[in-house]
Amino acid sequence: MQQRRILIVDDEAGLRELVRINLEHEGFAVLQAENGAQGVAIAHEQQPDLVLLDVMMPEMDGWEACRRLREFSQVPVLMLTARVQSQDVVSGLDSGADDYLGKPFNMDELMARVRALLRRVPSPNRPIVAGNGDIQIEKQKREVRVRNELVDLTPTEYDLLLLLAENAGVVMEHETLLRGVWGQEYTKDNDYLKVYIWHLRRKIELDPREPKILLTEWGVGYRLVP
Repeated sequence: MQQRRILIVDDEAGLRELVRINLEHEGFAVLQAENGAQGVAIAHEQQPDLVLLDVMMPEMDGWEACRRLREFSQVPVLMLTARVQSQDVVSGLDSGADDYLGKPFNMDELMARVRALLRRVPSPNRPIVAGNGDIQIEKQKREVRVRNELVDLTPTEYDLLLLLAENAGVVMEHETLLRGVWGQEYTKDNDYLKVYIWHLRRKIELDPREPKILLTEWGVGYRLVP
């Protein structure tokens, strides 16, 4: 079975190292980032199975980093912070975090929280299913099947479909899709996105002119049927 990958985002190098040692002892693969901006970039590129996210960091704090993560991923996020006032906890959960653990914390409790969060997440070997069961995505192989037939997608088409499938049923705004697939500098290029949506529809819809799976939410964005 493939190792689950956990991303630690914290500006305290000593704490990152301590957590890394314990996670690796439990059999996890570990990625590290020293600030929120770096953490978001690594999460986008490496697609970890869980993120341990500090709140108070330079360049980008944990709350903003969590909001950015939620623009392209539903990866479980566990906040780690000394700020344990009720309003801070509410802010963390409102930004998209799944759980909250105050510093200093017991390492056994951290490992228990990690295991509990990962139990809620499908196995990395299980395909993502969307489009009323018509679409199956094997993330580890980067393979897509539509109505049980293997479909050849370009890397960009694959990334766009994956982002939509991981958020199936949710209206994804134009800007969110552009940032998630192409990067911040493309967030105003709606016409660019329309071209790729058309390419995708030609490959996943029975009739791309009358889409039933990849739907347009006029003036807002697109939604993939779950």
